[in-house]
Amino acid sequence: MIKEELLEKEPIAYRSLYNALKNQKIAHSYLFSGEYSPLKIEAAYLLAQSIIEGKEDFACETCDTCRRIRRNQYFDVIYVDGYQKSIKKDDIETILDEFSRTSLESSGKKVYILANINNSSIKVLNMILKFMEEPGNSETYGIFISDRKEDLLPTIVSRCQDIPFLTRDFSFLIEQYENAGFDSTDAYLLASILHRYDSELDLNDPYYLTAREYVYKMIDTLQDKKYLPVMFAKEFYPTFKDREEFRKCVDYYLAIMIRMINDALEERRSQDSEYDHYLQRIRDNDPGRLLEIFTRASDRILMNAERKLLFDAISYEIISYI
Repeated sequence: MIKEELLEKEPIAYRSLYNALKNQKIAHSYLFSGEYSPLKIEAAYLLAQSIIEGKEDFACETCDTCRRIRRNQYFDVIYVDGYQKSIKKDDIETILDEFSRTSLESSGKKVYILANINNSSIKVLNMILKFMEEPGNSETYGIFISDRKEDLLPTIVSRCQDIPFLTRDFSFLIEQYENAGFDSTDAYLLASILHRYDSELDLNDPYYLTAREYVYKMIDTLQDKKYLPVMFAKEFYPTFKDREEFRKCVDYYLAIMIRMINDALEERRSQDSEYDHYLQRIRDNDPGRLLEIFTRASDRILMNAERKLLFDAISYEIISYI
């Protein structure tokens, strides 16, 4: 049950939501903030189920209504995810249109969930803000999910009850990957990425394996920074046959790179001498600046930047500033 997992892994979020339900003081807008966690999405669905059920507790999660909500088959709950592509004007207009009509379900309550809301243009964020201010129905509730609260409009944040997700314990995910046959370093890296890409474990995922290979090559190339553009152009890009393969590998690449830079900054030590070797290479090359460069690149990916141009920019910044 999600409510039990929420209590175990995110007790602060659990208690905040439980108290709101118990006291019948449910806010009209919630912001689930903090580092990426798949539990945020599950908690959003749990809150939507609980709002629709209308009891002084979390939803049962097992009835027909709860199952329909989780399967996105409940007419008065709309879920939009801005991870793979940015949230568009059309997405918000769909919510406006659907929620302007008479409720199709017996509860009369309407809930919209916007995951990765920070991956939206200013124009779209302003549309969301206007709808928050004038929902047209007192029984309309919004749940926003963001890994980067600082990227949102302050006016949106101020109108939400912030529910922080704080847990950074990847142990349960690491165990899954190790049981599936990954070595400890790969299990750690994949768990840190937290299932952003595939819901099922793949022992021979070519995108992850290729991305890790080129992360290590890139770190080696820091000794001869001028070779970076050549490596990307002559080795990295030609590896991929189509755009989708390249996209998946780049997403893995950036996630692994950012995780390793953070580990270097946090002075992490592992039992893998090769991994520790590359962390030390990062420490020797201004990890703070590297984190800034790769975090900015990751943000540009969310805004649908062209990936080859992005790597050109990464190369230029490393050559110029590291």
